[in-house]
This record gives sequence, C-alpha cells and structure tokens, in this order.
Amino acid sequence: MVEEKRRKPRPPTQKPYARKNKDAQKPKDAPKTSAQPAKSNSRANLTLHDWLTVVAFVNAHPAMSQAAIVQHFATLADGALLFSQAALSRKLKPDMRAELDRRSHDHANALSSKHVRVVTRPDVDRALILWVRHMEGKGEVVNGPMLSAKRANFEEAFKVPAEERLKGDGWIQSFCKAHKLKEQRRHGEAGSVDLKSVEAEHLRVYRLLYAFHPRDRWNFDETSFFVFATPDRGLATQKMSGKKQNKFRLSLGFACNSDGSEKRPAFFIGKSKQPRCFKGRTATSLGFYYRNNKTSWMTSEFFEEWIQKFDVDMRLQNRRICLTVDNFSGHSISYTPQNIKLEFFEPNLTSFVQPLDQGIIRCFKAIYRRELCIRALELDEAGEEDIYKLDLLEAMVLARRAWREVTAETMANCWKHSGIVGDKPPQGEETILALFRSTSDLFESIL
Repeated sequence: MVEEKRRKPRPPTQKPYARKNKDAQKPKDAPKTSAQPAKSNSRANLTLHDWLTVVAFVNAHPAMSQAAIVQHFATLADGALLFSQAALSRKLKPDMRAELDRRSHDHANALSSKHVRVVTRPDVDRALILWVRHMEGKGEVVNGPMLSAKRANFEEAFKVPAEERLKGDGWIQSFCKAHKLKEQRRHGEAGSVDLKSVEAEHLRVYRLLYAFHPRDRWNFDETSFFVFATPDRGLATQKMSGKKQNKFRLSLGFACNSDGSEKRPAFFIGKSKQPRCFKGRTATSLGFYYRNNKTSWMTSEFFEEWIQKFDVDMRLQNRRICLTVDNFSGHSISYTPQNIKLEFFEPNLTSFVQPLDQGIIRCFKAIYRRELCIRALELDEAGEEDIYKLDLLEAMVLARRAWREVTAETMANCWKHSGIVGDKPPQGEETILALFRSTSDLFESIL
C-alpha cells in the first residue's frame, strides 16, 4: 500500500502570512530614508533627513557615547540606520552640522537627497522656481520649453558668463526632481472661476439651506450618458486594437436629498418615442420615468412636468423643501411650486457647489460600468460572441439598478463636500434660524 504523504504541521508560532501593517504607512510627502530591517548588515548612504534625525538624537542625549549611538540606530525596530562611528564623528563637527542645516533649505526635495546637489548658479535656480510658483498662483501651467526660455532670460538678466550657461534640456529633469515638479493635467473649468465668487456662493446657499432640515434639502442635475459604450482599457499581455464605440446617448436626471435618505427615480430622456425593445408597452408600465425629443436633452416642458409631480408628492406628505438646480435654460418654468422652493445656483459655479457633481453621478456611472462588465462575463460564459450586446431596455434596467445602489453615505458625503450644508449655523444667525426651524410657517418665512 502506498504510504500517503502528509504535509508537516506548521509550528504554532509560525504565521501563514507576514502582512504589513497598513496603519504604519508613512505620509505621502514624507522624506525618503535609508532605514533597513533591523537584521540587515549592509550599509547605505543616509539621506539628509536621516542625518538630521541622528544629530537631533545626539543633541537630546549629550552623555551618550558615539559607539552607543551607532548601536542604538543599528537596532531600531522600525528601520535600522547603519553608519560607522567615524562617519558620525565627521558629521558632528561644527562645520558639518552647519552644512547639514544649510542643505535642508536648498530645495523642496533636499531632505530626501543623499549627496550635495551641485548647482552652478543658485541665484538663477532660485529665481526659476520662484517664477514657477508665481505662475501656479496665477493658475497657469509651465512646460519644458517655457522653463528653458525663462532660464535663458534669467541668465541674461544676471549676466551669467557664456561658459556657465546651461545648454540643451538635460538639466530640466534634475531641476524638476529637486523641486518636486511633476507633470499635472488640468481638469475641468474650475480654473476659470473667481474663488471669491465661489466663497460668496457657498455662503449664500449655506444660509438658505440651513433653514431646512437635512431631509428637505434637495438637488437636481442631469448628465449625458453613453449607455452602450464598452470599456476602452483593461489588462492584456499585448497591445490590442480598439473597437468602434456606439455613441448612442441618453440624458439622465437625478435628484436626492442632503442626508441621503431619499432619492427620486432616474429621469430618462431619449430620442425614440416608443423604442422597439419596449414591445408595445409604455415606459411607465415598465417602471421608468421616460420622455423623448430629437436631441435627448432636458427642456423646460420636461422639467416643469417633472417638478409638478414632485410638488404634488411633497404636498401629500405635508412637506416643504428647497430644490437647488443649476442655472440652465431648460430649468426655466412658468409653474410656481407650492411646496418646493426652487433655488438656482449662480452661473458657472456649479462645478464647485452642486452636490450631484461632487461624486454622486460619478459613483452611479462607475456602478453601471461594473454591472455592464459583470453582465458581459456572464454572456461570455454562456457562449455569446458579442458579450457587450444589450438593447435600450436592458441598459435602462442596469441604470435603474445602479442608481438604487448609490448609498446614502455616498450622497451625504458629496453634499458635505460641496460646502453648502453643515451642522454649524452661519455666523450671527443662530437665533433667527433656530426660530425659523421651530415654526410651522417655515416656507413662507423664507420666501
């Protein structure tokens, strides 16, 4: 009989995995260090931050011998710093201490450096980084050719001899590394907005919404949505050719309140009045709020119809709410709601103050794409050739499910991130707003 091989039992002290403590991660901008595991015997050049740490320890323990100090840092549990007593003796000389302190102010990345950065013209270098920061303050970005041209201007202004002027663009990489300059892509249009106007709008809307209870603060917004778009990036062992994307678009409208306890069903706007996939049934019978026009855009007629229904629902619940919307022509209506105070954001500021733009819609789209990929996996296992194929009704069902999965916590956090709601009353208005909240004619008082 063949004897069965058995794995040797693991000693009781041995752990199956040596997991790193995530809580012990260093801050993002922390200086680099040459610290090694405590059992390591290999020496490494210490960074400037490491040497300053050693010098600070020496100053705090004047009675401790240099040999004891070397031994102390060689046995640190959170990372050993290995250096000889001779190296420590050199670093503790008065002139070397002064040099360490001077180097710490050379540039933004000085604490992470191991060697002295040789700069032929520190005055030009300093002027150049000050100019970069000046451009950042103006909201402008700088690129390599601009750095080269500006350095040439500074060298001319400082009358730098021709043999000391830098040629080519090879110096740009080390300059950017020393001053922590990285290529940054500009997103959105927020840079074109006056920040003082943003602060004023935050305060204006904050004062208005504070008079309402969190469940009665609402926001409505639309977004364009390419429901049939497939993933254009993913994991592969080689480059792959892309596929033609289906550019069919819907407009979706969303509304939710500030504590995340309620959200209205998604408002779908398409092009077809009766899509073939509905098979003769109405969108209402299928459980969707759906309208159509040639452009799939929100119109005043659509919005007025939607807000009338919303107003009736609030009246039946005996509630008075405040609905914030962006200043879009499609939101102009002739109807005057009785239980809804309609408040418009100032033009061009919605990217800063509109809660749905702070991540709620982004979360919905991410969930939809995830569900679309899971569905594609199921179709692949079923042997389907086109795993991303779906009709409009199936896409709307996925979208409805994705909107339902956006959590109350996500919505509440995005409202807080917008800066237009909070627990603290506006300065100087505590008594008045508390009185408003305790009265039954809250809505009339605000009007």
